[in-house]
Amino acid sequence: MRTVRRTGVAALALAASALSVLGPGAATFAQMSAYGLAATVNGAEISNQTLERSVQEYLRENNVNVAAVRNPERLKAMRREVLDLLIEQELAWQAAQKTEVLATEAEVAEAVRATRAQFKSEQAFVSRLEIEGYTEASYRQHVRRLVSAKKYLDRVGASAPAVGDEAVHAFYTANPDKFMLPEQVRARHILVKVAPGAGEEAKRAAREKTAGILAEVRAGGDFAALARKHSEDATAAQGGDLGFFPSGRMVKPFEDAAFALDPGAVSDVVETPFGFHLIKVEERRAPGPVPEDAAREQIRAYLHSVHAREAVQAELQRLRAAATIDVLVPM
Repeated sequence: MRTVRRTGVAALALAASALSVLGPGAATFAQMSAYGLAATVNGAEISNQTLERSVQEYLRENNVNVAAVRNPERLKAMRREVLDLLIEQELAWQAAQKTEVLATEAEVAEAVRATRAQFKSEQAFVSRLEIEGYTEASYRQHVRRLVSAKKYLDRVGASAPAVGDEAVHAFYTANPDKFMLPEQVRARHILVKVAPGAGEEAKRAAREKTAGILAEVRAGGDFAALARKHSEDATAAQGGDLGFFPSGRMVKPFEDAAFALDPGAVSDVVETPFGFHLIKVEERRAPGPVPEDAAREQIRAYLHSVHAREAVQAELQRLRAAATIDVLVPM
């Protein structure tokens, strides 16, 4: 046996995977004896069975086809990463118990409900529990451990220092490329729908109806009012207003027509897979930077999330440094 003290490599993986579908099963003493131990964490055991099941779950979640992996070192690295995650889960669970930051019955019930909802039937859920070696009671305890561990690390992350305006400004000025907006147009449209697979007669009727509305527009009709009256799109109540959008957001025929118009201009009839449209461009915005004021709170939230990840990583490293971790399998 060897004692190792490694730095955490999956600090946020715990939060992301804590409620994955069923995760590693609960091993009985007999199963542990049969499969052996992968590691101990302050005396708490992680079985080889748990490790191997977790590796399989990791491979499924990451769409890794083992047969296609030609480099054995890559598989070893993934196995090490999974064991690190299991060790960190155990460390966080132990810390949650010491600090009494434990999942409530309601939180456990909601987590179980969310997992159960991923199965087509109650029987499918129960069958999966049995395959994974759980009873309903032992599965609830497993979930309680994971939710408590996540709750503990969430609290650590939430305690990260607040982000001041100076840090926000520094990030904004240091990353101008992250705050550039492409050219955008603000447009309204009127849609006359054509059902998928409709015949030529239905298409002709829809085109003629759209052309009639266009004639009203050309005669001085109010586009927004006509959209509210005739459009078959969800934006009709807003006078067909689509707001600002950049290139690449709309289907190509619609986009091409919209970006070819000057403000105030109305398109001819435009056909898309949805039907026939009339488009009026209200405004155009040239490419340019997002104002700092508009980006401030988004930057603040991003920087706080970075600080939260760093705080969680530091806490996991602290827990590792204070723990006795015996890795019992070749890595």
